[in-house]
Amino acid sequence: MFRYYLYMIAKSWFSVLLSFCCLFLSTSLTAQSSTDTTAIAKNRIFGLPIAFFAPETNWGFGVAGIATFRLKGEPATSQPSQLQPGFAYTLNKQWLIYLPFQLFKQNEQYKLYGELGYYLYTYQFYGVGNATLEEDLEFYDVDFPRVRINLLKQVYPNLFAGVRYWMDNFQIKKIEADGLLETENIAGNAGGLLSGLGVVLNYDTRDNIFFPRKGIFAEVVGFSNGAYLGSDFNFNKLYIDFSSYISVKNQVFAFNIYSELTNGTAPFNQLSLLGGPKRMRGHFEGRFRDNHFITLQTEYRFPLFFKWLRGVAFAGVGEVAPTIGDFELANFKYHYGTGLRILINASEQVYMRVDAGFGKETSGFYVTIGEAF
Repeated sequence: MFRYYLYMIAKSWFSVLLSFCCLFLSTSLTAQSSTDTTAIAKNRIFGLPIAFFAPETNWGFGVAGIATFRLKGEPATSQPSQLQPGFAYTLNKQWLIYLPFQLFKQNEQYKLYGELGYYLYTYQFYGVGNATLEEDLEFYDVDFPRVRINLLKQVYPNLFAGVRYWMDNFQIKKIEADGLLETENIAGNAGGLLSGLGVVLNYDTRDNIFFPRKGIFAEVVGFSNGAYLGSDFNFNKLYIDFSSYISVKNQVFAFNIYSELTNGTAPFNQLSLLGGPKRMRGHFEGRFRDNHFITLQTEYRFPLFFKWLRGVAFAGVGEVAPTIGDFELANFKYHYGTGLRILINASEQVYMRVDAGFGKETSGFYVTIGEAF
């Protein structure tokens, strides 16, 4: 076990050095601001070469970037809009093309955010439930376009309400012979179209959307996926996401509670997933999946030797369950870890995130842009 953790630490620091090299080689372009005197902040575009390795992808290479700007007529005191385009190709002949975005209009009276993307990818599947086994691991190949759109309007100071539309045309190209997806009656094992509409309530008092030091973010979403929108599946979801940030001098204590509840017959790829780069870091995303998921996580963010470098320590617990009554304290999984934050845009406080997360006999390493929450 000691050798395992020593290996992970060494791997983490090697990846940090690689990330630094990529950062210094990356493109950094600055566009002049609008002639509108209210838009005095500059628009910025950053490009970052990426390299990664995972068992399901082999080596992958690509480019990720972030553009921060303000739409015409927006004051410099408003939150900046952002685009985060990315492209990657793996040696297993997989493609990832994605464009997360956040746009603000009329001094943040309106906000439009979501993601457009196209994926040819390989995912892991261990089965459904909170007690799936490592030996049940299988891989499946998928091909799908993705649309995520949220449109909100401010209805009260810091309170927004609006609608959400999601679409995935999930085409499964390859599954393992005699695996769970082939032999078990699992909803969605033949793929299908997901198309759903929801209502969003959003409360946000954060001082910065990229690196908040104080304030609250809370979001509740009621979401329905059904044949009335062309979907091949009928199910409903309730998402609850709450984060709080407390600043003490130059240190930040961050807390997050996230819950995802599913009702109806959701395909296996739309069940609530434990793990990934944002929640339960150190666990593969989807290592455990079921109708319901809840997690509590916390972070301590602190300054290091240089103004452009910060450190993070984090920990949390989470669990999936078929019904709300099946959640049991003894079955909760845990995760913990540490990371670095490398400043890439000082004016908007945009950081590159480098995290190493651990759980019971599991670990994960993540390099991306923006905080986990």
